Amino acid sequence: MSAMASESVGKLEPGMEDSGYQMDNSGDEDDFEDEDVAEGTSGPSGDQLNARRMLSGRGVTLMMLINEGIIETGDGVLTIDYLGSKFVGDLLPGGKIRWQDSKEIFSSPSAWATHCKKILNPEKKSGCGWSTIRYKGKRLDLFKTIWYRKQRKQQMGAGKTSTHVMDSENKSGTQTETSLKESRSETRETSLKPTGIFHSKILQQKSSSNRLVVNHCVLGNRTPEHDMNTLVTCTPFTAMDRIQPFTVTIATNCLLLIDFHCHLSNSEVVGYLGGSWDIASHNLALLQAFPCRCRLGDKDNAGAIEEEIRQSLEQRHLTLVGWYHSHPTFPAYPSIKDIDSQMEYQITMKGDSDSAYTPCLGLIISPYNKQRKSCEAEYQAYWVMPPPEHRPQEYGHPMQMAYNIAHDSFLTQDLLMEMRLLADFYRGAEDFIIFKKEYQSGSATYWQKLQKSLTPKLPQDLQVTGAQTPTQSQAQAQAVAHFWDFVRGLVMV
Repeated sequence: MSAMASESVGKLEPGMEDSGYQMDNSGDEDDFEDEDVAEGTSGPSGDQLNARRMLSGRGVTLMMLINEGIIETGDGVLTIDYLGSKFVGDLLPGGKIRWQDSKEIFSSPSAWATHCKKILNPEKKSGCGWSTIRYKGKRLDLFKTIWYRKQRKQQMGAGKTSTHVMDSENKSGTQTETSLKESRSETRETSLKPTGIFHSKILQQKSSSNRLVVNHCVLGNRTPEHDMNTLVTCTPFTAMDRIQPFTVTIATNCLLLIDFHCHLSNSEVVGYLGGSWDIASHNLALLQAFPCRCRLGDKDNAGAIEEEIRQSLEQRHLTLVGWYHSHPTFPAYPSIKDIDSQMEYQITMKGDSDSAYTPCLGLIISPYNKQRKSCEAEYQAYWVMPPPEHRPQEYGHPMQMAYNIAHDSFLTQDLLMEMRLLADFYRGAEDFIIFKKEYQSGSATYWQKLQKSLTPKLPQDLQVTGAQTPTQSQAQAQAVAHFWDFVRGLVMV
């Protein structure tokens, strides 16, 4: 997702750091860090050990992150908050850490974290340095993950993985590392530079609808051999005896526009979600959809479209609270690629404090999955639980987010105009749906399917109820007929 919004835009879900969804930073679990092992270990066994560490992300040092340009040296850029006390450190050119209070120098994050924690808690056995220390306000282990993915991308570019994996990764134009670096360097600016989701990890869908669907528990650790397009089922919080970290409400006008957008094309589409965050009730309200009238991978137009959406959000006094995309012909489960993207968007949109925090929600829509009998599009709202701190190379866990639907009173001019613009954008393209055609053999046409999918999302003044007088029913029937005539004019060519 773009970092186009200001500091008021969505931030990382607190449960990812402060609740049981993440291992407690003060725990005594093993640190799993190998910085103190000499990088130049000689002999075949030492080389093999280093190779394994590099592949898994273990054995990464601060110097390696500095050399890759992922982090920079500086005074006071490292901090530790522990048991109400704050420790500040300088990152030195050699990858060492200098504690500002005593001017002592430490060789690794683990060494400094353990030293600081033992001052307050003498029984402390380990420091959990990478997860405890923050670099310019962001957890240090995030930058280790960036390093790992950068190495994996380089290995794939060098032909060290299978052709199938290379095709699925390279064609999608992955730029996650760039997005996170930009967000790291610009997080304190009042207006962030758009990084774009059009050429990020989201795949432009033109492949077969037959995709592998697995449970999260079978994924294990990250490996370049994993097909990033593998779908992963979402786990309800109730299945883990946990409470959903925040409630979600979605307006019908928002769903109506998303549904219409996704039905127009058999290629993947994407858009942003605008809304508001009520910190008192802990409710995230999705009020308006902002479709991207731009092809995935279209770097030339992506920036202009995102700037247009950013301005629209500001004019309507809405906050960027999430993103949506379609899985045209396959289930509405997030792929491994989607999970990584959502996790990174949650981190990128993280604020400096709880008061500045707004959640980020992912929404997937499957309009033409013919394995389903229903004509209504399939929806999946999800949020990603980060891996445990002592198992950082696992994939994030996609969690199913239950939501309530708020019925709008009427259609807005914004919605009708956006529907017209979307139809104009896709009409005539090779992937534009021919709504006159039969959707499934012997069943409804694409037009009839669209009507059935949109009807439950119509506002109150277009919903027929038994409590109306004959005059009201007649007037409403005319209004409904007028709306369907309008939509028919947009899509029937």
